[in-house]
Amino acid sequence: MSQYYPDRNISTAAIQCAAHLYHLPAVAPERARILELGCGEGQGIVAHAHACPESIVIGIDIDEASIAVGQRRALAHGLANVELFNAGLGDILAIEGGEFDYIIVRGAFSLLGAPEQEALLTWCRQNLSKSGVVCLHWYPSTGAGDTAAIRDALSYHAMRGGNSDTEVQVNAVRGMLSYLAMTLPQGALKTRVEEAERESDLMLTLRYLAPAVEPLTFSEFYSKVDELGFGYAGDAVPQYELPDYYGDKVATLHGLVAGQDRVAAQQYLDFSVSRSERFSLLAAAREEAHFPPLPDLASLETLHWSGSFTRRINDNAQIVKGHTSGSGQALSSDNPVTLRVLDLLGAAWPLSLSVDQLVFNCRMPEEHADVREQVLATLKELYLKQPSGLYWSASPGAYNRAENDTLSAIVPPESFDAEKGEALTLQNYWGEDFTLTAEELCYLRSGMAGVSDDAWQCFLSLRNKGALTGSPLAWKKHYQSFLRTGNTQYLRQLLNTLLLLSVSTNRGGLLSEDVNDVPRTEQSGDDIYDEINQLIQAKDIQQAKARSEQLLSDNPEDISALRCYSRTCILSNQWDDAINALCRLMGYYFSSLDIYYDLATAFQKTSDHYHARGVLQGLLRLEEKNVNFWHSLAYSYYQHGEMALAEQCSRASLRSEGVKAIHLATMGVILSDSQKLDEAAWFLNKAIELEPGNFEYFTSLLFVLTHDHNVTAEQLFEKHLQYGQAVDKWAKACDLHFSYAGEKDPAKKLRVGFVSGDLRKHPVSHFLEPFWDGLNREHFELVGYSVSPIRDEVTEHLEAGSVLWRHVDKLSQRRLAEQINEDRIDILFDLSGHTSDNRLPAFALRPAPVQISWIGYPGTTGLSTMDYRILTATLAQPADLEQQLTESIMFIEMRKFFEPHPQSPDIQPLPALKNGWLTFGSFNRPKKINDEVLRVWAKILTLYPESRFVIGFMNDDKMVAAMTKKLQQLGIDESRLIFKRRASLVDYLAYHHEIDILLDAFPYSGGTTSNHACWMGVPTLTLCGATMAARQGVDIMRSYGLEQFVAYSVEDYINKAIGWRDNVDELNEIRMTMRGNLPRENENGFNATATFERALQEAWRIYCAGEAPRTFTVME
Repeated sequence: MSQYYPDRNISTAAIQCAAHLYHLPAVAPERARILELGCGEGQGIVAHAHACPESIVIGIDIDEASIAVGQRRALAHGLANVELFNAGLGDILAIEGGEFDYIIVRGAFSLLGAPEQEALLTWCRQNLSKSGVVCLHWYPSTGAGDTAAIRDALSYHAMRGGNSDTEVQVNAVRGMLSYLAMTLPQGALKTRVEEAERESDLMLTLRYLAPAVEPLTFSEFYSKVDELGFGYAGDAVPQYELPDYYGDKVATLHGLVAGQDRVAAQQYLDFSVSRSERFSLLAAAREEAHFPPLPDLASLETLHWSGSFTRRINDNAQIVKGHTSGSGQALSSDNPVTLRVLDLLGAAWPLSLSVDQLVFNCRMPEEHADVREQVLATLKELYLKQPSGLYWSASPGAYNRAENDTLSAIVPPESFDAEKGEALTLQNYWGEDFTLTAEELCYLRSGMAGVSDDAWQCFLSLRNKGALTGSPLAWKKHYQSFLRTGNTQYLRQLLNTLLLLSVSTNRGGLLSEDVNDVPRTEQSGDDIYDEINQLIQAKDIQQAKARSEQLLSDNPEDISALRCYSRTCILSNQWDDAINALCRLMGYYFSSLDIYYDLATAFQKTSDHYHARGVLQGLLRLEEKNVNFWHSLAYSYYQHGEMALAEQCSRASLRSEGVKAIHLATMGVILSDSQKLDEAAWFLNKAIELEPGNFEYFTSLLFVLTHDHNVTAEQLFEKHLQYGQAVDKWAKACDLHFSYAGEKDPAKKLRVGFVSGDLRKHPVSHFLEPFWDGLNREHFELVGYSVSPIRDEVTEHLEAGSVLWRHVDKLSQRRLAEQINEDRIDILFDLSGHTSDNRLPAFALRPAPVQISWIGYPGTTGLSTMDYRILTATLAQPADLEQQLTESIMFIEMRKFFEPHPQSPDIQPLPALKNGWLTFGSFNRPKKINDEVLRVWAKILTLYPESRFVIGFMNDDKMVAAMTKKLQQLGIDESRLIFKRRASLVDYLAYHHEIDILLDAFPYSGGTTSNHACWMGVPTLTLCGATMAARQGVDIMRSYGLEQFVAYSVEDYINKAIGWRDNVDELNEIRMTMRGNLPRENENGFNATATFERALQEAWRIYCAGEAPRTFTVME
């Protein structure tokens, strides 16, 4: 097989496609008469005969043994449309072959001398149909040097022993080739030697031991075929006639030398690249003007494309920007259109897709852009690169023409008599050789029965090799047999494929027409589903789940029961169960868009945003005005931190029909993270008006208002009171009254519960861990109530320190309160406040006698039933916070209230010592960085023009551009700004090596970021504001004894920032000693939880005494 012309490039479909780019209309392969001279064992023509039963194929070769193999294969396969003959040139010239649409001349027939080649081409011209094409392999003189060098070496070695026996000489030649392959340096000559090693004995003899044939230049060849009555169309691999294929240097220099003459241009190109072989297309038609001087790449738009590509997954099970071809070649790209094209080709494989189908499925609904030009540019780039596994054809590929509705092998497995363990080499319909293993042959002979992992791997391997064929229905049925196992890994691998198999070609799919495959029996489940849905609406989730589980248990193969169960899982937040059930359900039907939507929802809720987004984009291509599809895609982008796209999708949802409160609320949340606080509040207020009983919307509004510097402390407190009143009203309507069943003993061992959605890798856990780990288990029992479905190593660590751990994300507010009361909790902590996954309504039902809010939210809960709020003693002054809280305050002296990362980098010296200027920084969430904060920061940078500014937590280029633009408008040059993307925690901590001082945001100051910075030796300049949120930074700086970094006005903030440029030695001293200010557990008898324990015991004592909660202070 030629290095430059593998069989896939010389298949009839490939030749037709190449001819198409030269404007040569060739006969469709499926009905063509084909003659291949030099066919060898005829693997290619046998594969073509299978793929195109209406085509007639004749193969001829001078190697009798090879023809015998091919004849046995054709007979075993039962093919009536292929014949193979052993014949030489004289035999061929003596017969009239008839009219052929394609004559392929290769192998031994490509090595003929000039008179013999001329006689053969004359015969071909006489036996070529009017629209026929001859595809001739020949060797130009530009590559003759390497050929001669190899010939000399092989001839010398073969003749050295004086033995004229052909077999002995061939063995000697092979030995010499091995010697050369091992000794030659890398280069063209070594490549030619390695190619020669793969030749058959016959080809070696003819090419290197037989008398040499005088080679022709391209110009000479062109003149010769013209004299014989052919039109030179071009090359069987048109890329090889493009100077750009060989790189920019060759293309540039060729353009300077070659001129406009077509023949001269190709001759110069042969000279420049030392062209060693050509496969030329010769047309029966001779109209010169008919053929363009170069292949017309504009015609790529009319081709059909196929490819065996699989998206790569790294060692962390993350999907990366790259693919692997069926042969194992790795392809990488940062171009999203290229990645999408390869995804689609891999999903359709081995079927082909038109450009229109690719364009339809590459369009990103959220971007509203016509991607046709981008798709064409990608296809052109891929076409020129010719990656392994990529194929193209002038019409839909042979696999697309299959009509069998049960998947089958392209070659009947019963036609092989292979011994057990023997591998078979075949060729697929795209002309690619593949090896069929004994295991795969066994699987085929079993009728591809079985759905085990081994069967799945066998099936995937056969599919990747192009060894299977069938109609879209056949592929669909076989995929479904695996989906019915409920293996969600199969489902994820097949998502793009399933979408293509769900719709017709005019909507980008593979079906000839749209079908509705919803089983009729589905309707019988409506009554039961209504019953279960009523249970869900009534918040009786456990009963709903139990009812649907029983229904499915009684009818495990009933599609209605399965659909009902999958919906119940979705509505009851049982996400993993939902994905499993939907996988099984899609084993029966998957044309319903509702099923895909449920699947996308479940993927989102399990943080699989890659697959969720892919499904949602597919759905929106089909139904662009669906409010829920847009809303879910917006949420996915929001969760991934891509705020510009999240906002765009959310606004699209509001332009659709059926807008509800949740869609308005999501718009508000997304806008708030983009610092569009007024608009965010408007949307959230509208959502609350439409659905006043949804406290999550109210919580989101309060979180937004906490960030708004235009909202006063009084206004913020009033809004929290409104929330508390609304929740109190709901709690009274629940008519649920708990009594405390425990002992009212001030000295008893206290049972303390913690409710949070952040008992995992989360900033809250950094604050909680020192206390969780340090609480004296002789005096306290800890109970965890995890509201998040996420479980990680932090969760496991916390659980290990508890006497009881419950995952309560599936429980209603009422049921959670009942569970807490049943667990006999004495003191109950809320660690969320008005953040996501909070369970404040459950606290309104008073399930525990003492209830405390802490850590998660810098503000009041607004609840009358929340007894206390814990604050560090450093916040006792100014003494106005109690007026902003419905809770009494526990002021507790805490010298350690944050657990740093154990793998934190060491502190490095102040960068200003080396730079000569201060580098300010901010790692606050962009949501905290309002226009007033930017104005103040810009003022600092303006007054200190040598300074630089590092801004972190950037999600994407759009966020960087927006921040840059805002600061430029305030007079700050882009060259002074350094942006940092979101990174791993260790990398984020290392960013502090570049920063001298952090500038805090306001009115919502930093918490976690300031603590991490202190541990890395970087103080935070903070502005003491009126609210608790505005004093988090004050608390932290005071805890480290750094009052000099607390400002009490904007002017003070600016002056202190600039003032440090004259005190860099002091700043460096602070930096290098700051970490030592955080006490270690048991260091000099220090106990981080001592004051915390005393505070809990005092709150319990107050309760036991029958006294009302009151503010108190606990000091060391």
